[in-house]
Amino acid sequence: MKVNTKMITEDEVLVIVGPQSSKQAVPAGDVADNYATPMISPWSTNPDTTKDRPYVFRGCFLDPFQGPVVANFITNEFGYTKAAVLYDVASDYPKGLAEFFKEAWEKIHGEGSVVAYESFTTKDADFSSQLTKINQSGAEVLFTPQYYNEVALIVQQAKELGWTKPIVGSDSWGSAETVALCGEACYGLFFSTHYAAAGATGKTKAFIDRYKEKYDYTPDDVAALTWDSLGIVETAVKKCGKITGKIEKDRKCVRDAMAKIEKYAGITGQMTFTEEGDPIKCAVIVKISDKGEYEFYKSVCP
Repeated sequence: MKVNTKMITEDEVLVIVGPQSSKQAVPAGDVADNYATPMISPWSTNPDTTKDRPYVFRGCFLDPFQGPVVANFITNEFGYTKAAVLYDVASDYPKGLAEFFKEAWEKIHGEGSVVAYESFTTKDADFSSQLTKINQSGAEVLFTPQYYNEVALIVQQAKELGWTKPIVGSDSWGSAETVALCGEACYGLFFSTHYAAAGATGKTKAFIDRYKEKYDYTPDDVAALTWDSLGIVETAVKKCGKITGKIEKDRKCVRDAMAKIEKYAGITGQMTFTEEGDPIKCAVIVKISDKGEYEFYKSVCP
């Protein structure tokens, strides 16, 4: 928050790209909106990031969309009716997404169909107690909307405890570190995300090739969404025409232009923005291949 305030009041930035995760983007968005400075978080899916904040935008879909996407995918793909959830209760992103998934799942399968709803606290590394309860609950699938370091531990510990059923994740799985830490234990698992690098074509492939040439690293969804967010800002600035130098006027022009962007052809898909700052766009279901690559499996649209 201090950094955001300094950029706005002392550095007089025109627009802010970031922060990425909801834990930082929610409070940073509050500062940006209070100072009437446009901000776009590429990766923050928590609804509170943009809620009642006309100056705050995002480059990704929302958790209220992602939760039902995962619930519907599991239902249609596997035909399961009993699910378990394991999430970090102390972090905005997994806590919110766990709630949206539970709500969507029980809307499809009825109250009580989430047969285990287990939580832990950030930095916990032993999940054996929660996973034992999940194992004994009769759940047919486990949904865990966690980050790569926790995903590896959860998946590996679940398999050590005898779990043989699917484990499904969310866009927070998208880092290459997920497979690097998890290894073969994560092969064959699915997660919802924003784009798939393996098999990409067109401008998405061109971006990936440029990125790999410079950094020797396949860009994850955070990198792709950040690129799109920068493109959205560039589009809005161009729509404003000449920047006047009157910072309050210029900031409002950029904000209004961002809210009117339609059918922006990003590398993570086509986006049309709403006055609320949220893009209308599709989600991607990715399968982790037996080579550890993130393969496009199917697209799910609003």
